[in-house]
Amino acid sequence: MLLLLAFLVAISSASFSPWNQHQQLLDSHTDFVKSRNFSVGFSLQSSYGAVAVIFENADGELETYTRVCEGGESYRQVMASLSLESSRHIAPPYEDDGKFWADQPRKALRAALKTAGLPASYEVGVLSQVIKQLQSKLETDFGIVISEAVFSSSHLLALYQDDLEDAAYDTGIKYVTPNEQFKPILWETGSAYAGHGRGLCEHWQDERRCREEEDRWPQITVFAVHYSRNALTTSLARVSEAIAVWEPDYRHEENFTLGSDMISGYPTLDNYWADVRETLLLTMTTFPGFPRPEQILVTGDRVDGHFIGFLRDSLNDYLGYIPPILSTEAIEVSAKGAAEFMRRGPAPWS
Repeated sequence: MLLLLAFLVAISSASFSPWNQHQQLLDSHTDFVKSRNFSVGFSLQSSYGAVAVIFENADGELETYTRVCEGGESYRQVMASLSLESSRHIAPPYEDDGKFWADQPRKALRAALKTAGLPASYEVGVLSQVIKQLQSKLETDFGIVISEAVFSSSHLLALYQDDLEDAAYDTGIKYVTPNEQFKPILWETGSAYAGHGRGLCEHWQDERRCREEEDRWPQITVFAVHYSRNALTTSLARVSEAIAVWEPDYRHEENFTLGSDMISGYPTLDNYWADVRETLLLTMTTFPGFPRPEQILVTGDRVDGHFIGFLRDSLNDYLGYIPPILSTEAIEVSAKGAAEFMRRGPAPWS
């Protein structure tokens, strides 16, 4: 326990600022910047983090800016660990009273560490360092103080809502649950889909008109692929609204042995790409009766022409067709979607 506390002290920030009730702008920037409202979204991906800010001018015009921070070795190791079944533990929301009481010692330890000004866990401390770097970039570049934000992340089996909440708390940022979100975490598929402007009401400030729009939307199957230096992940998701993506555990795969950094460990390139192809198609080959994808959504920091070409060929060989592919701004699009959800307001309980 003492070693854990010592390490957490080392990675914790030198100062902690409490949550702010309103987003603030620093005095050093121009009146033009100060006159604009802004909304911020963070996205923690397999090997990096991204943040987006949307400025809204007085005439309603929107301007979006992004910043990216490469995760270090500790960050990549934590994300890989959180993808493992063996890393899972009891966490909210609880299925029964027994699990609630069984989780109290873990929660008490986390609360004690937070009270002492430390990260709630080792993993939280590592994640919060990336958030802090992104926060510093955005605040320095635009003269703003980020007091609240929406957070999105890769869909990892052992990453829980209290991990993201506590990482946000460690940076002094309020964790905001987007309006109408019903699941514990805003996973990357939903935020990236929103970042492309999909699954979002045009008239979101008018509840009746928004509902009418949503009622007209079909539910489609979206095949989400994330490729980075650290991992290859996929999700065969059912999507209508971006905020309500359905991707249970058996519909997504996380493989942290197939990132681009792992190519050098293979005897040949053909061996590596054969394993990539098998993983890309795994959910579809395991459940051939599932509806086939109607849209492809690609994210990650290693999404280049070669990977997109390989993805297209693999899908065409298996499906006999290539669905439309959304792959622009693959690194930042999830953060942009999170910022858009922030702009549209929090859930009533957030």
